[in-house]
Amino acid sequence: MQITILGNSGPYPRAGGACSGYLLEDERFKILLDCGNGVLSRLLGKIKSLNDLDAIILSHLHFDHISDIMVMKYAIGINQEKGMTNKSIPLYAPNDPQDIYDMLQFKNAFKLNELNSKSILTFGDMKISFELMSHPITTYAVIVEKKGKKFVYTSDTKYCDVLIEMSKEAELLLCECNLLEKDKTEDAYHLSAREVGEVAALADVNKLLLTHIWPEYDLNEVLNEVKIMFSGDVEIATELETFEI
Repeated sequence: MQITILGNSGPYPRAGGACSGYLLEDERFKILLDCGNGVLSRLLGKIKSLNDLDAIILSHLHFDHISDIMVMKYAIGINQEKGMTNKSIPLYAPNDPQDIYDMLQFKNAFKLNELNSKSILTFGDMKISFELMSHPITTYAVIVEKKGKKFVYTSDTKYCDVLIEMSKEAELLLCECNLLEKDKTEDAYHLSAREVGEVAALADVNKLLLTHIWPEYDLNEVLNEVKIMFSGDVEIATELETFEI
């Protein structure tokens, strides 16, 4: 398996950057995880056409994770009308908020499926499961397992015990890292860099990638704070870079 970082900022991009979006691939399947602003054009630079996508998973319905879906649906729906494609892409997402979920569809662009914590998706020998995170709206972490290897994408969350359990011995943990400890407040529904390092250390992950970073931060400062708690392999999830799992 491999993961390509299409965007790594939140809740808005750096100049020339993009928000959350990640292309998960193995020998047979291509699955898009989240589709924030700036992701669609980068995705089209990595695949021949949207027909190549086997599925889309939206971890939650905040716009920095879904805004380009609102454009992608036109690309698919209009091309269906023009006879350029007859494919409707399976899309999996929580239905909270319901009004946003209802906005995802355009004509027959997608086959919409509601996600919940009991959902299990299978693509060949890839098994994908979900854990409920702690965020203002329903948000799921994505856990992908294949041939004894585990990839975990936290999506957005504040610190919660399930983070450690679901990430244990992951080959790769793609973890939101939206705050520096000095900026963390009681009502912040995101992880500080220090907390990310603690989770990675307690879960004994093989490699840690940092994403959903506040675009005004110095990336070296973020990385150094993580390293206070985690002495293992850690990197910024650099945009347009591909990482093996």
